[in-house]
Amino acid sequence: MDSFNLDSSAYNELLNLLNNQHFIEKPGCREDMDFLSDDWWLRDTAVIENIVKRDGMWEIQLVFAHYQEPQKLIKRIISRHPCKNKAKLNAWYMKRLAAKDQRGTLKVNLDDFRLCSS
Repeated sequence: MDSFNLDSSAYNELLNLLNNQHFIEKPGCREDMDFLSDDWWLRDTAVIENIVKRDGMWEIQLVFAHYQEPQKLIKRIISRHPCKNKAKLNAWYMKRLAAKDQRGTLKVNLDDFRLCSS
C-alpha cells in the first residue's frame, strides 16, 4: 500500500489555514439552532407505525408526519423485539401513546407525496 505524502509547501499552507481559521470564522448565533426547538408542527401530526426486520430483530419505528404537509416528517426508532407479533402489539400501543390525536382522525394520504410508481 502506498503511503500518502504531502510536500512541505502544501503542509505549511495547510497549517497556516488552520491557524488563521480562528481569526476568520465567527461564532454562530442562538437563532442558528432554532430549528431544533421548532417543534410546533408535531402537535398536528399523524403517527404511523412501521415494523422492519433488521439484524434478526423486529424494529419498531414511529413516523410523525404533518397532516397538511406530509413531506415534513420525523422517523424515530422506538424499540426492537425478537417476535413479530409482540412487535406489532407494542407498535400499536406506542402509536396510541405518541399520537396527540387519540381518535386517529389525522391522516396522511400517500397520494400527497406525488410519487411516481412505474
